[in-house]
Parts: sequence; structure tokens; C-alpha cells
Amino acid sequence: MKVIILAAGQGARLRPLTEEKPKCMVEIQGKSIIETILDRMQECGIQSRDIYIVSGYKSRVLEKFLAGREVNFIHNSRYASTNMVCSLMCAKEIMMQEEDIIVSYGDIIYSKHILQEIIKAEEELSVVVDDGWLKYWEKRCENPLDDAESLLLDGEDNLLEIGQKTTELSRIQSQYIGLMHYRGKGITQVLKLCEEAEARSKRGEPLWHTQRDYSHMYMTDMLQGLIDEGKKVKAVHVNRGWYEVDCIKDLEIASEADI
Repeated sequence: MKVIILAAGQGARLRPLTEEKPKCMVEIQGKSIIETILDRMQECGIQSRDIYIVSGYKSRVLEKFLAGREVNFIHNSRYASTNMVCSLMCAKEIMMQEEDIIVSYGDIIYSKHILQEIIKAEEELSVVVDDGWLKYWEKRCENPLDDAESLLLDGEDNLLEIGQKTTELSRIQSQYIGLMHYRGKGITQVLKLCEEAEARSKRGEPLWHTQRDYSHMYMTDMLQGLIDEGKKVKAVHVNRGWYEVDCIKDLEIASEADI
């Protein structure tokens, strides 16, 4: 198993904490987000040599900070003008060579239990979803529907819709957290869809359920594309045990966490 951590972000909403370091180096309870993620990986038996960090903003600062960890780095030189999918595709060569890959956002922390659950997933495409999301979002936002996105499931826990803005709470059965598992044909399906998305954007053609072009695709745009193309994306359910750090308020909430 290989792990790809997407950590190219600038963390503009966390300034001044990110003036001199990338978002993933912001500390929670005395430890950086990226160190917490790497510790979870180690607790679950994943070796540093099997971890690839896609860096971008302040990449040299991050590499120096993690010099003793023996992880691998891949640089997204276009970090300022691209989004998550392009960062993932910076690791395309690794994905083409492997049969089992965990993908994690670099601005989330999560419990060992959550990582164990996604590692155990046997489907070709799996994503962690949080059924206890609403109380968390009520802490993060005055109106959770201003920020939360749709997530609908079929009777077999496969995703039907993800990542769309909605004003209806009923369209949010759970919430995606940014932790995925791709296996076997699932990796090929991801690579093929991203290749198609890039080609469509070059031709000026629309993508799946989004007005964004390939360079600005969110991971949820990619997942929705897979769903629209008839691929099965399995939900791995958890109930809290994770935190996202996107702004100062998120940091304050996560600083009181016990995971």
C-alpha cells in the first residue's frame, strides 16, 4: 500500500500562521497537522518510504521540517493556480505503478480508527463519510448549509451524488472528509477520468456537474464524474473522530479535540 498526501495548499484563511509555512504545518495541540497524519500512518503499519507528499506552497520549508521522516516528496509547481485533482495527478506515475493507494488531504486530522476503516475497505473506490457531521458543522458555521455539500447514497452505500451546493438538509446524508482508498481497477478509473477531464477542458467542453475546468477541479468533482460514468464509489461510514483545519475558527475547534 502507498499513501498520497495532498499538501500543496497555501492556507490563506489561516494567515498569519501560514505566512512562512504551508497549511499542513500549522500546529494543533503542539503538533503540526502533517506530523499528526504521519503518526497515524505509522500507527497503522504504513512505512514512511511508502508515503508521498504532494507539496506546493513553501515546499522547501516542509521538506526541511520533515527531513528526518524519510517520506517522499512530489512538487506541484502550479499549486497557486490549480486545485486538488491536479495535485493528485502530480503523483500520476506512482498511481500507474501501484495497486493499492490511500489518498489523504493534508489539512485534516483523524483518529487511528478512521484510518484503519478506510485501509480495510476492499472496494475499488472508497471514501470516508462522517454521519455525525451536522453538530460539527454547527460549531464551524452559523448556517451549516452555507458550507456543507450534498452527499446522497443508494441502498448499498454507494454514492449517488457528492459535492453539490444545496439548501436542503435532506440532501446531505453524510459528509465527505477528504480520505479515500483506490484499489486495482479503481486507480485506472481515476486516472482515465482525470485524463478525460483535462482533454474536455482543453476543448472547452463542460465537465461533470461543475462549471470548474480541469485545473480547478475539486476532488468531489472527480468523484461525481466517476459516479456519472457509472463507477461505484463506496461510502465508509464513521461518526466524528476527525477535524478539518481551513480557517482560524476550525483551528480553535480542533485544538479542543480528543482524537
